[in-house]
Amino acid sequence: MPGIYLHIPFCDTKCIYCDFYSITNHTRKDEFLNSIKREIISRSESLKNKSFDSVFFGGGTPSLLSHSEFTGIFDTLYKYYNISSDAEISIECNPGTLNRAKLDEFKKLPINRLSFGVQSFIDEELTYLTRIHSAEEAVASVKAAQDTGFNNINIDLIFALPNQSLANWQYNLNIAIELDTQHISAYSLIFEEGTALFAMRKNGKARQADIELEQEMYEYTMEFMDRNGYIQYEISNYSKPGYECRHNLKYWTLEEYISFGPSASSYIGDKRWTNVKNIGKYIGLVDSGKDAYNFIETIDKDTSITEHIFLGLRSRGINYAEFEKRYNINFHEKYSSPIELLLKNGWATTNNEKLSLTRKGYAVCDEIVASLF
Repeated sequence: MPGIYLHIPFCDTKCIYCDFYSITNHTRKDEFLNSIKREIISRSESLKNKSFDSVFFGGGTPSLLSHSEFTGIFDTLYKYYNISSDAEISIECNPGTLNRAKLDEFKKLPINRLSFGVQSFIDEELTYLTRIHSAEEAVASVKAAQDTGFNNINIDLIFALPNQSLANWQYNLNIAIELDTQHISAYSLIFEEGTALFAMRKNGKARQADIELEQEMYEYTMEFMDRNGYIQYEISNYSKPGYECRHNLKYWTLEEYISFGPSASSYIGDKRWTNVKNIGKYIGLVDSGKDAYNFIETIDKDTSITEHIFLGLRSRGINYAEFEKRYNINFHEKYSSPIELLLKNGWATTNNEKLSLTRKGYAVCDEIVASLF
């Protein structure tokens, strides 16, 4: 089934590493909420025959919205879209924006999955990343969510920070495991162009972690998560059995998704489009009855094949039967030489069903796809 994504752009502060579209000026929030509901309605007729089994609120900081603001969006979604009764409904949360009272209110909504942008359990690292919460608040927020009855919780963590030691990263992982959440996402820090962090590196005020240390952190993460009962189902994502993020899997398996809000991207049929990355332009376009996107493309067969291989190897692997059904191509025959090289170097394993990367392969996934496929 397709998924639904909603981009809520509002944040209290802009973190130095973040390249997602977010704003700290909330004066147009009411206008935005009206506009995103209009956009939801405007797409509904063309999607009336589809059913959806995931809804994901990303941002920005969706947890800044109130119970009544979420209710308005949910009422619109459920009125105009066929959302399955067992749908995964996720919101991204900043630990600094939640307390027990707000969690109690959220529990009354259809929300059943929380994703906490913790990033670190060390105050000095949080300060460096310009996060607004403390390590103590992060732990308290996750525990409060568990006490409220949320039993599908993710924690986001970032490693390979400037001057971060392996011991500090191991400490972060240990705290995360002690919290016993169902899902952990562990990403290496990326210096994205256009971010404050990118400018800091350019000006000599920040330096990327040593590549060998970053590799050691990543290899330790994979082994540590496996040892503690988490399945690695994507290059940076680990879950307890049955708690893989249903919505994100759609991105990695080229399933359809419709998205709303500024900067949000959709993928329906063979079309992919992205909305304008400006709240004023977004509101103006939607309120005048126009499409809010400023980019649209048709995905041809060759592009789809390339993305299928790249995303498949980063996640659950390439299923031979699914690949042949989708493209009328025998994957094992078409790519016999790359497959042989992957197996020879210990980068992948195969059986009668699929080709999957090993931990060794995950560590060099991008290089493998670029050079072999």
